[in-house]
Amino acid sequence: MIESLIVKNFALIKEAHIDFKNNLNVITGETGSGKSILLGSINLVLGKKASKDYIKEDGSETSATISFYIDDEKIIKYLDSEDIILEDGRLIISRKITKDKSINKINDEPCTLSKIKNLTEKLIDIYGQHDGEDLRKGNKHIDFLDDFIGDSVYAKKKDIAELYNELNLAKEKLDTFNLDENMRLREIDILKYEIDEYNDANIKDGEEEKLVDSFKLAKSAKNIVGSIAKAQSVMESIDISAAIREIKDALKYDDSLEGLYQNFIDIESLVSDTIKELDKKNSSYDFDEEELSTMESRLDVIRSILAKYDNSLDKAKKEIEEKAKRLDELNDYDNEKKKAIDNYNGIKERLYQKCRELTDIRLKGKKSFEKELLIELKDLGFNDAEFDIDIKEKSEPTRNGIDEVTFMVSLNKGEKLKALSDVASGGELSRIMLSIKTILSENYGTNTLIFDEIDAGISGITASKVAKKLDKISKNHQVILITHLPQIAAMADNHFVIEKSVKGDKTITTIKELDEDGMVEEIGRLISTDGELTKNVIANARELKENAKKEKDN
Repeated sequence: MIESLIVKNFALIKEAHIDFKNNLNVITGETGSGKSILLGSINLVLGKKASKDYIKEDGSETSATISFYIDDEKIIKYLDSEDIILEDGRLIISRKITKDKSINKINDEPCTLSKIKNLTEKLIDIYGQHDGEDLRKGNKHIDFLDDFIGDSVYAKKKDIAELYNELNLAKEKLDTFNLDENMRLREIDILKYEIDEYNDANIKDGEEEKLVDSFKLAKSAKNIVGSIAKAQSVMESIDISAAIREIKDALKYDDSLEGLYQNFIDIESLVSDTIKELDKKNSSYDFDEEELSTMESRLDVIRSILAKYDNSLDKAKKEIEEKAKRLDELNDYDNEKKKAIDNYNGIKERLYQKCRELTDIRLKGKKSFEKELLIELKDLGFNDAEFDIDIKEKSEPTRNGIDEVTFMVSLNKGEKLKALSDVASGGELSRIMLSIKTILSENYGTNTLIFDEIDAGISGITASKVAKKLDKISKNHQVILITHLPQIAAMADNHFVIEKSVKGDKTITTIKELDEDGMVEEIGRLISTDGELTKNVIANARELKENAKKEKDN
């Protein structure tokens, strides 16, 4: 769950710190007060692109940080696989943005934006007032059904995805045998040439590197020899013997010079050995032009061949092995083609079998989905609703199986079942989506659900029913909800209000948590038609809050 959200310099928000809690967190505020800005700051942390309108023009840093408390074993296992370590069960994700750069961190460690997106999609699900359009997309229906059924579907889909990948590889292999005789013979000639060229070169491991070093040394031999000769000349010009004779004479009068005398003897020996070593070393740089030409030619051969394999000998070896296998296949063309056909057909049959098994699972699970969804729809005012999941077979299997799933619905008595995309209005879609979220809440993967004005287009009794549904979901998940309806606000376990004000020549947005009296006053503001909090308005608001508490206790 989200423990806290810290926002700085984001659009009209100078600085805000919100401590969210369990269950139902409600956010209200006047139209234009900044509710969408708050949601935008959350989206920023989730890895979505920030609108230019939200980033400050003065060059100051925009930042948003979310602290999560994680106790879900599946999430903890995923974090372990990503080498993300929790501290006291807490995970902190932050983003800092200027006009020129973006800094992304998980637990204060720099990370990629894709890593944040992959992680947060497992932690938060955001449902906006326009996301009911997902229900208009037929390809989303199958995901809702699969999420409802759960593990048995996921396991089968994993098998299908693996077989689907195998089938594509088998198809690619089979396509390589779509040759006429001239094409086959031409490919054989090319492969033979490439294999022979490589084998004839007989390139050894590390050979190129050794040749490069030797070639550089040979090219520099003249300079090296000249420098060594000068050093040798200097050493030979040193007359150590004369110094030894003089010290030896002095030693007759002072025994304490014995140590210096021995030093000069050692120096004479060291100079003599060094001169011999220089002479020996100089003779080792005896390269002629023929040797240079041979090394250069060998390097040209090696490099011309390796250039065809990304200058990698390991890659060259691997590709030559593959070319040799391909040559064997082409030489035994008919038998190898038959093997490829049999392999493709075998994988295809296994894939179809797994798809049929998945279809059976979906057919068994759809009845429960239909039954539970109808109960939820009736609770939300669709008293005459009918619902059916139509499962048809596609012409070809996909990673998702071979089923085409369409939600069919009739919302009014006497109407025939039609595809959901052809029936519902925006407000109806919101309620249907809420019903789906409700029945999925037991198995839903994310810990936090965020609803942005899911109550758009509803009022009265329906609003009260939606409030009850949201409260039901919040029993199993942290729910953060932006609303403008008093019936829903009254159901809040925790209530925050967003306010916009003018300070000096600047407009700013502030966010604060309400106590019990503050909740009643804010509900009263939502009830009031003219903004005045009269005694009657406050009394109605208090009654609404008390009734909501009773509903929550039942």
